[in-house]
Amino acid sequence: MKSRGSTRLRLADRYVGIPLLAILGLLRRRASQLPPAVLSIGVMKTTAIGDTVLLSGALHDLAAAHPQAQLTFIAGPDNAALVRLFPEPRQVVVVDPTSPVRVVSMLRDYRFDLLIDCGPWARSEAVYSALSGAAGTVGYRTKGQHRHFCQDVSVDHLESVHESENYRRLMAAAGATGDTSPRLLAAGTAAAARFADKPYIVVHAWPSGVHSELKEWPSERWCALIRLLEEDGYVVALSGGPADVPKSAVLAKLCSAQVADLAGQLNLAELTDVLNAAACVVSVNTGVMHMAAALGVPTVSLNGPTSERRWGPVGRRATSVNSRFPGCGFLHLGGEFEGNRTDCMLGIDVQAVYEAITSVVQPVAPGRAV
Repeated sequence: MKSRGSTRLRLADRYVGIPLLAILGLLRRRASQLPPAVLSIGVMKTTAIGDTVLLSGALHDLAAAHPQAQLTFIAGPDNAALVRLFPEPRQVVVVDPTSPVRVVSMLRDYRFDLLIDCGPWARSEAVYSALSGAAGTVGYRTKGQHRHFCQDVSVDHLESVHESENYRRLMAAAGATGDTSPRLLAAGTAAAARFADKPYIVVHAWPSGVHSELKEWPSERWCALIRLLEEDGYVVALSGGPADVPKSAVLAKLCSAQVADLAGQLNLAELTDVLNAAACVVSVNTGVMHMAAALGVPTVSLNGPTSERRWGPVGRRATSVNSRFPGCGFLHLGGEFEGNRTDCMLGIDVQAVYEAITSVVQPVAPGRAV
């Protein structure tokens, strides 16, 4: 999202956030243990669609562990609509994470018994947690990020496990156990009605974050794949956000006059319903991929610099196609490009992706053989 991809905000987060947290760590008295009685819990995650989806399973386990507690999710403008599609009961409060005075004031008004900061690297959320007035706080200790100075309970954020497991470990520190997988509910809009019951496959070609261009698959390979899918009888729809509209229009024109270009036309709830009704979703490793997998839709993920082990789709109908080039799959927090390969997406072949798709869905065109 914007905050993750903005160099200016990332620099401010580092060079202002770290010293501020160090000072607050000296001034704030840290609790030796979490409160024994927890009646109000705040869970803070204000950015990142994919990360938010992966958090949904662990949040379900947290709600189950504290059935008597009021659960409040502190979201940002980017992910609030998605949190409203989580299955467990909770209230959602939307904040602007770039307005620190308002965020801290809101958090202090709630007087949480427990506040869980789910950010692995952004120091702003750690600062808000430190100033929240919560009786107890839980957050990540992430190597090299220096964001744990003020937390009452710190949980190591591990590079060796999938991010959904990191969230489970974070919630375990708050007394929650379980292994619930990420899950979303359909929003119930009429967005998929435009396809008039025609079988369709969603292609999401646009990653987000720092150096997102290095996570894109070449246009000519998308076009070759789309031609195969159309020969199989599928309508192909391109999804994308408002920022993806120019690129998506070029790709649609290049590939096929029949492609339905939906970039910039759907809000998050509508996109969820379009994904939910698709025969399959084929995506680079990004938030839309995680949404599709959590909905239970057949999902094929293209992983280049992103590791399936760390960031692959989680769902019973999800599969991954990984780069065949050595040295790929190196991303941990999303910005570790320096000194690593920049051509990982070229190590993903059209035939490998097509075979992954046909392993989960069958052609609808009469007489078409796989």
